[in-house]
Amino acid sequence: MRRFVLLLPLLLAACQTGPSLQTRMISYMGASETNLVQALGVPDKQITVNGVSYLAYTRQRTQVTPTYWGPVWGPYGGFYPAPVTSSVRVWTCETTFTVKDGKVVNVGFKGNDCNN
Repeated sequence: MRRFVLLLPLLLAACQTGPSLQTRMISYMGASETNLVQALGVPDKQITVNGVSYLAYTRQRTQVTPTYWGPVWGPYGGFYPAPVTSSVRVWTCETTFTVKDGKVVNVGFKGNDCNN
């Protein structure tokens, strides 16, 4: 029992997660465009319209989940592994910063992976 009590804080700490993507990106509100680019790197897309700049950063990851249906009885006797199929899901999030007068004034998110 004593070991469990000693390990409990470690187990709870392992479950903690950091701030979400949205929280981290919103923290750049009010930052200069220079500081934004220094922190996040060159944007994937950029356009300036009527003196307002839009800097977009895209994050993408692919999740492949294999499905295994085996083992099955072979035509000549014995078991063998059945074919493996996979499902593929692409997760993306585009974060767009609006920069006016050299400062970040808005942050927008688009995609299916922007909530973590």
